[in-house]
Amino acid sequence: MSESHYSHIHFFREAAPYIQAHKGKTFVVAISSPLLATGQLKNLLNDIAILSTLGVKLVLVYGADLQIEQQLKQKNITFKKYKNRIITTDDILEVNKNVVGRLRINLETCLSYALNQPSVINQSLAVISGSFITAKPIGIHDGMDYQHTGSVRKIADQQIQQQLAHHSLVLLSPLGLSPTGESYHLSYKEIAVQATKALNADKLIFLQSLSADAAKKLPRQLTLNEAKQYSSLHCLIKHIDAAVQAGVERVHLINAQQNGSLLLELYTRDGSGTLISHHHYERLTAANIEDIAGILDLIRPLEKKGILIRRSREQLEREIDNFIVIKRDKKVIACAALYRMKAAKTGELACFVVDNQYRGCKKGDVLLSFAEKIAKQMGLEQLLVLTTQTTDWFRERGFVLGTVNDLPEAKKRLYNYQRNSHILLKDIHRQSIH
Repeated sequence: MSESHYSHIHFFREAAPYIQAHKGKTFVVAISSPLLATGQLKNLLNDIAILSTLGVKLVLVYGADLQIEQQLKQKNITFKKYKNRIITTDDILEVNKNVVGRLRINLETCLSYALNQPSVINQSLAVISGSFITAKPIGIHDGMDYQHTGSVRKIADQQIQQQLAHHSLVLLSPLGLSPTGESYHLSYKEIAVQATKALNADKLIFLQSLSADAAKKLPRQLTLNEAKQYSSLHCLIKHIDAAVQAGVERVHLINAQQNGSLLLELYTRDGSGTLISHHHYERLTAANIEDIAGILDLIRPLEKKGILIRRSREQLEREIDNFIVIKRDKKVIACAALYRMKAAKTGELACFVVDNQYRGCKKGDVLLSFAEKIAKQMGLEQLLVLTTQTTDWFRERGFVLGTVNDLPEAKKRLYNYQRNSHILLKDIHRQSIH
């Protein structure tokens, strides 16, 4: 079997729990106006169609500012901006309506085509757009009259929910009507946030058109406070903040210029974009009984190779209080056990394992640092490691080679000469606790 076949199998195995977890959930997806002008739009809409066939309830919101500005320049219509919003005069509003209408028709056509492809065909799916947004004028701020530039007054959440219940994709345009019949140009970002709140959606996803360099500078995961430090997120941060404060657990920022990035973000553990939340979804914590299955998954392959001494499930249950784990999206990706040597101020660090997929990502360093902190809090002065495979790794982190004579008496009597493990020791009592 070829390497590509193995990668496909790996993807489906990793995607399976996410397919089940996302089924029936509501996602609001906001598509930036620059993205609508790229060559990746067709692939992106095909991927959105796939999400629908996998049971995700989708509300799509699209921007139009770039296309509106281009059209205004072509028509030699002068326009003003204030606080990054176009001042929508009567003339500009007419251009706005034409541009937004064309974009809507194009998106509906492309999505309908995608939904009827042999790979995703589902006769029960449809694309629905309509008057789901009630708008209000921004009014006059700092002496500037925004005229037909408005904000969201209300989202017709019940009507949208009815469409979603019938397996339709709902498409929201950046135009809204007031109760008096006036039209207003709206921010697609604000619409996305307000729709997320009104529908109590499970995820808010911003699809952007980013340069490769800009995308690389963004970490895979940020807390809300960390995200505020990135200049490339300044145009989105107030909207992300509003969503998170409203209770949305995870806001995703995806560079949709990368082919397949939406599917990779939602159906693989590491994703492809940047996840922003109140707190990190990768946690370093003391292990509990629910983590035993994950720990066993990590250590069994190494036990079979003879790298680790076999531990039964029963033994793990008895010793679980000695374990610490790193969990990523509920999966245990690293573990270690810290045992206190009786009658000695030495702790043995054992069962130190990092999932192959995360080696080279400094997970081992994080795990070791936490173990050292716990050891100091226990009043220990020295850490001991017995290893047959990772001597250099520990030596690079301050451990020194020892001999059997350096072991505490109780451990000396139990030393397995047949395994001939290297003995590594590290003094930690002189290091401060951070």
